[in-house]
Amino acid sequence: MARHAVSRPSEGMRVSWLLPVRDGRRWLSEAVSSALGELGAHDEIVVVDDGSSDGSGDVLPAHPRIRLLRQPPRGIAAALEHGRRHARGRWLARIDADDRVLPGRIAAQLQILQADPGCAVVGGRARLVADAGEVPAGMRHYVDWVNGLDDLDAALFVESPLFHPATTLRAAAVAEVGGWREGDLPEDYDLWLRLSAAGWRLRAVPDEVVVIRDRPSRLTRTDPRYRRAAFRDLKMNHLAAHVLPAGCRLVIWGAGREGRPWLRWARACGYEVPLVVDLREGIRQGLPVRRDEALRTVAFDHLLVAVGARGARALIRGRLAELRPELVEGRDWWAVA
Repeated sequence: MARHAVSRPSEGMRVSWLLPVRDGRRWLSEAVSSALGELGAHDEIVVVDDGSSDGSGDVLPAHPRIRLLRQPPRGIAAALEHGRRHARGRWLARIDADDRVLPGRIAAQLQILQADPGCAVVGGRARLVADAGEVPAGMRHYVDWVNGLDDLDAALFVESPLFHPATTLRAAAVAEVGGWREGDLPEDYDLWLRLSAAGWRLRAVPDEVVVIRDRPSRLTRTDPRYRRAAFRDLKMNHLAAHVLPAGCRLVIWGAGREGRPWLRWARACGYEVPLVVDLREGIRQGLPVRRDEALRTVAFDHLLVAVGARGARALIRGRLAELRPELVEGRDWWAVA
């Protein structure tokens, strides 16, 4: 595996907070102050000003271990990489300019990272607040979903199972896979997948570690790199390259809107699809669609559950436990979206 040139962590430096900002003057001081509350004697805060026009860097408090880096407006992935290459810590703690760190976060996350050498990143739960008005239902449901996860690896192909500004990462692992990548893709989810492909584990503490401020201009709501199709492309590419053996027998559960693109993809990849599972029997893309009882007798290697209705995955999980109790989620079958 290729290695990438990065700054070597200082022997005495523990945590480097990475905080990219563009035109975040309104919130930056609060975000930095919250990180300062978690700052240990051998930590630093690296703020990367990504071409701000509002004087964001001017509001930083005077502190010997706050470092301000500037670059032309190149985007969050480039800003994170700029910060990472100057960071001196063994651990990289993420926070965004409009969010706030909650007390106790670093101690809880480092406990896992230090005890589990195979873990690359530790997240945690988030407290969601609205900058103005109400938080959209979709965002609320996503935060509730992440907050309720027990197995991040098994959930990896549904949505991003980690809040980016809630994570603390092993610097060596991030360097091993090449850091944050620029491109037409969600930079955080892309990193989680590459870490997973390299054999690293993803974990989270069962505590609230960050306050996420939802606002209409938040990148996840405005930038096309976070569109649904971009996430799905990454999932499909990762599954084909690292999870599903070439030519395996793959059942798709879901013949509706969620399942159709996965079925097209499976056939384009050359997987044998002996069965599509759905409530209504029939034919879909020339393949037999049968009710779930057919799983008792059909021979297959892996199963993808592509059903997006709220609450459906939990019901399907229970149904699979009845029909095929030997199947293990995250090994034999995965929920996808």
